[in-house]
Amino acid sequence: MVKFELGDITMHIPNAWSDIKLADYEQWFNSKPENKMEYIQFVSDICKIDKELLLHSPTQLFDMVANTIDFVFDTDVNPSGKATINGTNYFVTLSDKLTLAEWVDIESTLESDSMTKISEILAIVCRPSGESYDAQTIDRRKELFRNLTCEKVLPLIAFFLRKKQESEAILNHYSVVLAQANQFLKDSKAFVQNGDGIKRLPIWQRIRYTYLTKSLEKQLSKFSDFYSIG
Repeated sequence: MVKFELGDITMHIPNAWSDIKLADYEQWFNSKPENKMEYIQFVSDICKIDKELLLHSPTQLFDMVANTIDFVFDTDVNPSGKATINGTNYFVTLSDKLTLAEWVDIESTLESDSMTKISEILAIVCRPSGESYDAQTIDRRKELFRNLTCEKVLPLIAFFLRKKQESEAILNHYSVVLAQANQFLKDSKAFVQNGDGIKRLPIWQRIRYTYLTKSLEKQLSKFSDFYSIG
C-alpha cells in the first residue's frame, strides 16, 4: 500500500495485486471506463475512496493515485494450477477432467448475473487433491477464495482459462479431422457402389474392398459423438 495525505485525510492506495482481495476485484474487474467521469469512478472503486473526494482534490493527486494503480491493467499473469491456502494445497481440475455436473454449474455461473462469478468458478474447479466435486461446498468455499488476495487467485484463473482454450482448440481440430474422415468414407462408399473400376475387379477383391470399407466405417464411428460401446 502507498499512503497519500490530503489535509487531515489519509488514503492507502493499493500498488500491487497483493493489496487487493478477490472480493473487491470482483466488483470492478469487468468495468471498462469510456470517459473521464467513469474513469474517476473506476479509480474510486479500486481505492475505496469517495468519488467526491477525488473530484475536489488537486489534479496532481488524482494523477499520482491513478498511476499507482496502473498495475490493474496488466493482465499478463503467469498461470499456476496450484495454490496453498491455510496450509492446504488446492489444485485446478483440468478442463478435460471435469464432470458433467461441474460443466453444468460452470455454465450456469457464467450465464448468471452474479457479481461473484470468479470465486464461484474457483469453488467449482479448485479443490484439494483426491476430493470429489460436491456442489454443496460451493458457497462455503466461495468465501474462502473471496478472502484471498489477487496474487494468489489470478494465476489459478489464468491456468484454468488457458487449459480451457487448449481443450477448445483440440476439439475444433478434432471436428475438422472427423468431418474430413466422414467425407472420405462417404466418397469411398460411393466409389464402391458406382465405380466401374471396382465392378471390373474379381468377385473376391470386390468382397474384400467392401469388407475393408465397412471396417473403416466401424472404426470411424468410434469417434462420433453418438458412438456407443454397448
